[in-house]
Amino acid sequence: MNKEENHEEELPKLNIKQENEFKKLKLNLEHGAIFPDQMHPDLPPEIESIFLDSIMNFENAYQNVKQISVFDKLGKPEFKPTDALSNEEISIELDRIMDLMAQNGLALDVLCDYEDQDRLIYSFITTELFLHEINDMNVPVMLFNFIYEEFHQNHKYDLEHATEDFLRMFFNTKSDFYDEYHSKDATNHEELNNFRSLFKKFKMKFFKFKDIAFDEQNAKVEFNIDFCAKIKGTDSKISYSGDGKITFEYEYGYWYVRKVVLPIND
Repeated sequence: MNKEENHEEELPKLNIKQENEFKKLKLNLEHGAIFPDQMHPDLPPEIESIFLDSIMNFENAYQNVKQISVFDKLGKPEFKPTDALSNEEISIELDRIMDLMAQNGLALDVLCDYEDQDRLIYSFITTELFLHEINDMNVPVMLFNFIYEEFHQNHKYDLEHATEDFLRMFFNTKSDFYDEYHSKDATNHEELNNFRSLFKKFKMKFFKFKDIAFDEQNAKVEFNIDFCAKIKGTDSKISYSGDGKITFEYEYGYWYVRKVVLPIND
């Protein structure tokens, strides 16, 4: 036995925690990964090891990744044109393709409900998504997720959520998020913020959309709302109810709040 072999035999065996630290160092040096000084204290080292291995597998697979179409990723499956299928056949074929996608680490979410939805989504997959290119990676724990609305934006859905998000932030006085990031979104923000500053707590009791109208640049969302507000320094509450309205402007693919009208002046 030579000296090098003897030296290797004398090297101490790392325990799992030491191996994890070595993996973190390797990921940092080779891929620039940054980890907190201490992972979650309740995280077992065995689970942390699996987590670090999955990161390493992903980074290694990403090094020489190539682009591939979804159609090729699925093995160029046979499919029929949308017009050649009945409604019953469409549903069966859509299920087959969705199962095939799942087997290959792909998924498609549809956030809204559409008329004749199975036919719409089958047509979308076979005429658009099949042509879409993705990274050709085979990482067992990785799921490539598509969202239909990212290809075909649903403005009504986006405006509903933008309205609900703004009101949720406005009424949440326990968080500083509204004050720090959205307190100047509306052109009439001074009026809104002066009103908000009078109260310690808000509670929305009822909310319903009345009308949503939009064009390529502007939108108006009308709703009916009922909420109460607790005055600072007291136990007194004031209730507000009636019609509200938020106007939006479309920029860079998003709807931005421009003016907010609440039933607070009646």
